[in-house]
Parts: sequence; C-alpha cells; structure tokens
Amino acid sequence: MEKVKIEQFGQNLENQRLEILRSLKQLEEETRSLEIDSTQDTADLCVSSMSKEALFQQSSQRRTVLRRIEAALRRIDDGSFGVCVNCGNDIPARRLLALPWTQFCLQCQEELEEQGHGNQFPAPAAELWKRAG
Repeated sequence: MEKVKIEQFGQNLENQRLEILRSLKQLEEETRSLEIDSTQDTADLCVSSMSKEALFQQSSQRRTVLRRIEAALRRIDDGSFGVCVNCGNDIPARRLLALPWTQFCLQCQEELEEQGHGNQFPAPAAELWKRAG
C-alpha cells in the first residue's frame, strides 16, 4: 500500500482514537454524576442502576474499538498495516475504508465468523499462518 494512503489511514485512526477518548471521558463524568445523588428511593436506585449499566456497556464497546484502533496504529508503525494477520494477503483498501482497524481480509473474517471465534483465530489457524509466513 502506498505510504500516502497509509498516512491518511493513520490520521483517520488517530482522529477516531481522540474522539473515543473524549467520549469515554464524557461517559465517565455521566457515571460519576449518577453516583453523586445518594438520597434515592428504590425506584430511583433501580433507574440509576440501569443507567449505570447502559453507560458501562457503551464504555466497554468504545474501549474495544479503542484497543483495535491502537493496534492498527501499531501496525502502521511496524509496517504491517493492511496485511491480513491470518493469511498474509493484502487487505483491500475498500475494506480498510469501512473498518480501518481491521486486521483480517474479508475471507479470513468470514471464516472466523463461521467458526464462531469472534475476532481471534483458534490456535490451529494461527499455526497455519506461521507455517505459511
């Protein structure tokens, strides 16, 4: 992949990283504000608990994306960005535009999902990748 394109992806990822960090700070402040009001009846405690759970879930999802973005930025730094970590083939630019933090080509991602392994290959596939590389 061209160095200019990689730099553009890097800038885009860095902007997304900063936005997520701002969002996480805001979610943290909202969570703290829910904890401040300690004079609550049972119904208020229930609503507060549900609100905290929703904020926790949002925060957790954003932290997951943040980890993926930071991993993609490390791949840019080490020169492996845009290369599938499983098969070693180039990840098409179109896929990177949609998911700039992705570490898998579409075919490997589909195989992952079919096997029910989320975003990590099981050990046997990882061993195949090592042998192919």
